[in-house]
Amino acid sequence: MQTVAPSGSSVRLHAVVSIAAVALLSTSCGSSSETETVTAPSTTKCAVQVSAESAAFPPGGGSGALRISTSRECPWSARSDAAWVTLSPPVEGQGEGSVRFTVVANADPSSRAASISVNDQGLRISQEGKPCEFTVSSNHETVEGAGGDRTIDVRASAAQCGWTAATNVQWIAIVAGREGRGNGTVGFHVDAVSGPPRTGTITVAAQTVQVDQGTGCSYAIGTDTFSLDPSGGDRQVAVTAPSGCAWTADSRTPWLTVTTGSTGSGPGVVGFRVAPSNGPARAGTLTVAGRTVTVAQSLGCSFLVSPVSLSVGAPGGASTFQVATTSGCTWSAASGAAWITVTGGTSGSGAGQTQLTVAANAGPARAASATIAGESVQISQASGCAYTVSPSTQDAAGTGSTGAASISTAAGCSWTARSGVEWITMSALSGAGPAQITYTVAANQGPVRSGTITVAGQTFTVTQASQCTWVMAPPSHEFTATGGAGNILIIVSGACTWTAVSNADWIQLIAGASGAGNGLVQFVAAPNPGGARSGTLTIAGQSYIVNEGGR
Repeated sequence: MQTVAPSGSSVRLHAVVSIAAVALLSTSCGSSSETETVTAPSTTKCAVQVSAESAAFPPGGGSGALRISTSRECPWSARSDAAWVTLSPPVEGQGEGSVRFTVVANADPSSRAASISVNDQGLRISQEGKPCEFTVSSNHETVEGAGGDRTIDVRASAAQCGWTAATNVQWIAIVAGREGRGNGTVGFHVDAVSGPPRTGTITVAAQTVQVDQGTGCSYAIGTDTFSLDPSGGDRQVAVTAPSGCAWTADSRTPWLTVTTGSTGSGPGVVGFRVAPSNGPARAGTLTVAGRTVTVAQSLGCSFLVSPVSLSVGAPGGASTFQVATTSGCTWSAASGAAWITVTGGTSGSGAGQTQLTVAANAGPARAASATIAGESVQISQASGCAYTVSPSTQDAAGTGSTGAASISTAAGCSWTARSGVEWITMSALSGAGPAQITYTVAANQGPVRSGTITVAGQTFTVTQASQCTWVMAPPSHEFTATGGAGNILIIVSGACTWTAVSNADWIQLIAGASGAGNGLVQFVAAPNPGGARSGTLTIAGQSYIVNEGGR
């Protein structure tokens, strides 16, 4: 064991050793014990120097290393005087060394300081406060022209964070919360506006809040009703409005036209024109600065046209129309379509007549109008469409095939096509004008068959051959007057289908009314009460003869 006393004093070092050690010492040194004087490090010699690369830290904190310089035999220990500065072990040592330390983040806006002490030496650690952050409940407020009060909530990152509120325009006043700390509320008042819309801002906790105020404009017009005779004329409407207040003027009535002042600002004048009238009394409106101006015009010339509608057949022809009006009232007639021609009385004064000629129609039904003395006359014409389908018949192979038929008609004439049997299908079911339709005939697994296609009311016939052959054994049946049962063996090439029907009421099928491939038809011939007779069965489209003797 070794004990070190302070500098300037002496201690005795006693060594206690084993008997073997004593013997060894006796042999080597000639004595059993020895006393030695040791001097401990002085206070001056164990002075400590402390340093670090950085002792100032941002709000987010950080870490660093404390460098300790002293003599190698000198002990030391380190400690922090603040909880937000922590030391990483080891915090004690001897001689040169280092201690790592960590500075935690500072959530407070105020700066702070702490000290790390090593023996009697200290290192000051400083940290900046976290910058204050602010948010506002709204960055945009809308206020009506009449003004009013509004509030904005302020949210601060810390209770110590201070803020202010100020307005940037005279018509907005801060009435509450001009300044504060932490969370708070700002109240402001917006004055009424008597002019156009406006925009201002207030600054709250360094945030810009835009305030939009609607219009406070009011408008008045001098006269809102006018009465004019049939000759029409020009008139004016005075507009009263505050300076800067914009307005417009427009007409939704064809015979009223705004001639001046369609747009304006502040006080102004709108000019408008009333067209002459040769018809009945009428009224119309203009809109000036949001106000309605009503214009009434008295009776002018009136006309009566007869007839006011006409239906014409496909061949067309000429028709006469009567115009009734007072003397001096002029009128004219005009066609609204190329196929209607004014052939007499294109214009007139007073009572009169005009003639319209409608051209022949080779196409679909059509309608148009003509204008006589300002009146619309409706003219309709029947269809003149004619259709031809070529060819009218067509043969098809039993294995199936495709074919085509041409439709001849005028452009615009609509048509439809329809198959009368399921084994004929078509590429087009409707169209207009000349065209060609294609059709497909399915393979025939039975006897010869015929089907039709109806196109534009015309019938097109398709006859399809059979790809099957049938043999019936026996080729016919002979019965006495007592009748009896008969069997007919059907021998067919392939799996072709067939049917069997009786054509006589005294011959009754009892089995084999239909089949596919080979089969057997069974029938019964009823007793014959009279003279000899013959009947037939139709099997696979072929006639099979049954004879029966008489009494």
